[in-house]
Amino acid sequence: MPKHNFLPNTFTFNFTNAYYLAKLSSLVYRPLGEIGDILKNEYGLTQFKAFDVGDTQAFLAANKDIVVLVFRGTSSLVDWLTNVKFVLTPSAVGKVHFGFNQALDLVWEEVYDTICTWKDRNQTLWVTGHSLGGALATLAVDRMTEKLLDVSGMYTFGQPRVGNKEFADHFDRKMKRYSFRFVDDEDIVTRVPFPPYQHVGNEYFFDRKGVVHKENIFWNWFRSSSESVYLRSVDGGSKFALQNPGGIKDHDAALYCQYIYNNLPREIKNSFKDYINKV
Repeated sequence: MPKHNFLPNTFTFNFTNAYYLAKLSSLVYRPLGEIGDILKNEYGLTQFKAFDVGDTQAFLAANKDIVVLVFRGTSSLVDWLTNVKFVLTPSAVGKVHFGFNQALDLVWEEVYDTICTWKDRNQTLWVTGHSLGGALATLAVDRMTEKLLDVSGMYTFGQPRVGNKEFADHFDRKMKRYSFRFVDDEDIVTRVPFPPYQHVGNEYFFDRKGVVHKENIFWNWFRSSSESVYLRSVDGGSKFALQNPGGIKDHDAALYCQYIYNNLPREIKNSFKDYINKV
């Protein structure tokens, strides 16, 4: 009997689905060879395929109701933040981060072909990821929808910005009502790359106490102001770090899972309260 439930035909924002996908976004950090049995026993997902090319890791999982694509984040956050060059490159509409786009290219054809093969019973399709995984999820959804593949929803956790305003506007015209992006307080990864990059989808923001707010207006203003300080400063990196003392801690995938769990309806919590500290 699976420990986690999913509502395959609930396309509006839902904390039960958010928690399910957050746990999968955390699970993908496990060795890929260990994941198949966990998905079957704990999530009710009987089909599994892993992708591991270069620095890009992901998996597809499915049952008779859903197909889920899960991207992994980076294994070395500090190196990624300091070494990745934020270069914009053209996409179908607008410009996107060159490194993110290149990382998706490594697995894209095989991922897309597998989805088209597996989605044979009108299952709903979901895409998710934490950190860099959220960026790759966004680019994958953009490519899928350009190919007229129906994506039912995307939930991301602690993801960076992916593209410029033209890209973000085009993405939101297609997918905003089905795209949900979680930000934890000072999570530094959600603050990069700096403008002209822009976020997509609907933001759900956790404050310092783990209380969720939808698109916190004050925090959006503060972030924008802080980024302007950074961009104008020769020693901007130091200022940015001082403004975000919890920036690395708040990026933890397990913390996102915990905060989302705290917001679940009581009856859902009770169904697996003894399971919360496991996978």
